[in-house]
Amino acid sequence: MDFSQRENYIGKFKDKRLDKRANKLSALLYFSRTSSIHGATLTEAEQKGAYRFLSNEKVEEQMLIDACKERSGYLCEGRDVLVIQDTTEVNMDDHHNRLKPQSGIGVTGNNEDLGFFLHASLVLDADSKTALGFSDIQLWHRKDDRKKQDQRMLPIEEKESYRWIKACRESKKHLSKALNVTFIEDREGDIYEQFATVPNEHTHLIIRNRDNRRLADGDKLHDCLTGQPVAGSYSIELIKDIRKGIESRTANLEVKFCKVSIAKPKPVRKAGLPDKIELYAVEVCEKDGPKTGKVHWRILTTYAVNDYHDAVSIVNRYRQRWYIEQLFRLLKSKGFRIESSELESGWAIRKLTVMILNSALRVMQLLLAHNNQQSQLTKEVFNEDEIKCLEQINKTLQASKEKTLNKNDPQHLSWATWIIARLGGWKDYDSNRPPGPILLKEGLDKFNAMFEGWKMARSFL
Repeated sequence: MDFSQRENYIGKFKDKRLDKRANKLSALLYFSRTSSIHGATLTEAEQKGAYRFLSNEKVEEQMLIDACKERSGYLCEGRDVLVIQDTTEVNMDDHHNRLKPQSGIGVTGNNEDLGFFLHASLVLDADSKTALGFSDIQLWHRKDDRKKQDQRMLPIEEKESYRWIKACRESKKHLSKALNVTFIEDREGDIYEQFATVPNEHTHLIIRNRDNRRLADGDKLHDCLTGQPVAGSYSIELIKDIRKGIESRTANLEVKFCKVSIAKPKPVRKAGLPDKIELYAVEVCEKDGPKTGKVHWRILTTYAVNDYHDAVSIVNRYRQRWYIEQLFRLLKSKGFRIESSELESGWAIRKLTVMILNSALRVMQLLLAHNNQQSQLTKEVFNEDEIKCLEQINKTLQASKEKTLNKNDPQHLSWATWIIARLGGWKDYDSNRPPGPILLKEGLDKFNAMFEGWKMARSFL
């Protein structure tokens, strides 16, 4: 197995043996189908080494996070980047009898099940839609159920919601070489303190609105948007999402926008915050959509929205949130199955989660490269031998019908994505939807197995 391309941890630990073990485990996870140490390792010695590494107190969680973030810090230079952040919970309640108490595990969102939370900030190139890495990763667990505590009266720094602001602040420092940084967040990020403290000349926010906020003139945000004229309409294709009750369909959207002055909410008492903030609001509503799963988004942004095209641009950027949702899917049941880990320490599972994020990033790179002729270079994701193996596999996948040929440039990752998707079961027919992250992971798993066999066969020649 080639570890030279996966050396993410060289020089991260004072003990050079830990560097070696970190890179070996990273490579094993990179090529494996699962988060299971037993399934990822090839020998008993590798298995014991992995367990010892994850349980070693010298291997601090923050060290692994810093290594995971490192790549995006230099790749962002001179680029316009999108930072898509969101939170997911890792539910370990099925393993409550196995987990050691007081080991980085607490109650999750329902205040009953055991687990921990992950807040990740995924960095994309705004123009090429290339995945550059992560700018911030936060892991935490609740030490109490907070059922009786009035969160509204606490300073923002003492609330769990501070994670959104913290992620922005850490990302701004980490991505200091970027030309522009745009944070994209769902409704949980609709926080007055964030709008008041994060933006600057090179930093913008695009956040879906959660509350019917009070405006400085006494009106309500939703009423203000409703009263605006329709600026234009357009259509988007929606992919089926059972969790949100969305069926595959063409959604016809009407677009409205306006400039608003948001008043400071009464519970916000932090000194130095302005009494109002000037923002732009965009609303898209599906015309004649179904009762369940109807598209209706209200988005607040620090970008100036002066016409219909500006408004559509904001909506299209907000839609990039889909990628971090897919990243979390990869971590869980149908991907790396982190919630099935049988490690006994919550701290070890958390470290493993961070390391798996690096492996999941490769799948996201393939996903973003599909049908993108300007995708990143193939050699940035696959090494020389892997590319040679992909060339051989590509020859066997070419069909006589022109529409099932790989027409992508071999220099760009879209070429490799086509091959990996076909290995995962994608048919490349007009009636097929684009390959998703789970299919690409299955294709990558199959490729990794073929690649090992290919290398073995070459060694006998």
